[in-house]
Amino acid sequence: MNRPLKFYDAQQRPWPNSPLEQTSIIGHTTPTTVRLWFRVGEPGEYWLLVSSRPIPTQGIPLLSLGDRREYQLRLTTPSHTEEFSPEIVLPLSLTPETDLTGVMELMNLTPDTRYYYALFDPNRDSPWELGHEELLWFQTFPEHPKTINFGIYSCHMPYEGRRLANVEMWDRFNEELSKVNARFVLATGDQVYVDGNPDLSIWEWLRKVKSQNPTREDMITWYRDIYRGYWGIPEVQRIYRRFPTYMIWDDHEIVDGWGSYTPDELAGLLDTSWQLRNKSQQLQFADEMFEAARQVYWEYEHSHNPETDFANNQFDYGFDCGRCGFYVLDMRGNRNYNREHHRSLGLKQWSRFEAWIANAYQSDSEVLFIVSPVPVVHLSSFVINKIDLSLFGYQDDQRDHWEHQSNWDERNHLLKLVFQLSQEMQRRVIFISGDVHIGAAFKLSHPDFPGAQVFQVTSSGIAYAHLKGMERRILEMLVKPEGDLGDRPENQPYHFENLAVCRYNNFGILRVTEQEAGGMEVCFDLYGGNRDEKGELSLLKTTIILA
Repeated sequence: MNRPLKFYDAQQRPWPNSPLEQTSIIGHTTPTTVRLWFRVGEPGEYWLLVSSRPIPTQGIPLLSLGDRREYQLRLTTPSHTEEFSPEIVLPLSLTPETDLTGVMELMNLTPDTRYYYALFDPNRDSPWELGHEELLWFQTFPEHPKTINFGIYSCHMPYEGRRLANVEMWDRFNEELSKVNARFVLATGDQVYVDGNPDLSIWEWLRKVKSQNPTREDMITWYRDIYRGYWGIPEVQRIYRRFPTYMIWDDHEIVDGWGSYTPDELAGLLDTSWQLRNKSQQLQFADEMFEAARQVYWEYEHSHNPETDFANNQFDYGFDCGRCGFYVLDMRGNRNYNREHHRSLGLKQWSRFEAWIANAYQSDSEVLFIVSPVPVVHLSSFVINKIDLSLFGYQDDQRDHWEHQSNWDERNHLLKLVFQLSQEMQRRVIFISGDVHIGAAFKLSHPDFPGAQVFQVTSSGIAYAHLKGMERRILEMLVKPEGDLGDRPENQPYHFENLAVCRYNNFGILRVTEQEAGGMEVCFDLYGGNRDEKGELSLLKTTIILA
């Protein structure tokens, strides 16, 4: 690759933290399976060891195959030799083609069991890669858990200029997740910001080097550098290694407002003041950037989710945990403001979601959770639809919202399916959202479905560093205590009631408990991180019972 096109440069664009080299992520987990994601420091033919006992790593490892076709691990040091029999031994080839990342899916595990794992390359002088400096482990789920606690967060943008900010929120998140023995974490969008900081923006970089005709391969390296920077923070890695983490992208994994621009506006993202616009070339660059973003999103985030059809651009997915059902919507991969209908989700995703709703009528799930990265309820319809913010470049943010009039028909279809299911099956449905840099909880209602119990909880953003105090207060004031969603005059609008709002950096924990007398209790704990005059962080906890 030509040196001028390489994004990362230690002097010109320094990361405040060391970029990610090697780590693991616990992905989709069930009572008998788990997906483990790895990134390593160098290419190699690795071996993954898994055992219900801690794996010894003091010594040079050698694998041998016994008479029963079972692997035996021999560890040799200058003073002694130790033998160990892992339950699972699997080869894993990690190459530059996927930026030294890869996923292993383990099958036929025992429910509610802790397993330890380690990774090594026998062809190196120092073979151990992971699991030797700290014990790495995962826990399979029980078959019939009575309690399901899980965390939610979004908007990881901890860079203020060239310094880190609000990283302590990740430590506090880890502490609170551990206290409640959380099963997993839902990351509801913007796990990285490819354009959130001028010093670390690959779209600013594209503007500078576009005259050199960068290729999609160049762009892929830029996106990979962003992930390695944002995920190089030890406090972030600690969460990913400790709790199964389900992810979905939002706009900042691609570019701010992706899918909510007209062609002229999208081309304008790459304008420079001294050049005449070449619209077709700039749209081609934007398309190539999306394809690069899609590839790297799959490598780093989606590959450890439940498996979907990557070739057909499917990143939405469903999964179950105990008596809870989950569906995660992709609001970026198929978004196109210029379509006449189904602008947010696209027709194919709608078909899959409708099938999930239909199956929910026959399932034994008592509580249903739907991840909608952009909230169904947030700012008032007046702010979204009546105030022209195009002069400030915020038109894409307005169109992003379900509340924008271009999305009303699609949103109404979504809500009708959800309210009808909740009414007929007497089940709570809870939307989980991020994106908007505020934490909140809402209850939704509609006169046609008086028995429906539909809520939305929002957590955003865990480490977002750009909003100042006054901006946060303005955002809080714009969230109305109650009101109606915007709609066409002939329709009866949906009503919302604001149950809580948090203008600080925040994360959330949802607690679902099966009651002895029957039924399920659902609580939402919203943790806001506030700083005192000395800059010390404290947590403000608000608990909302969703009933």
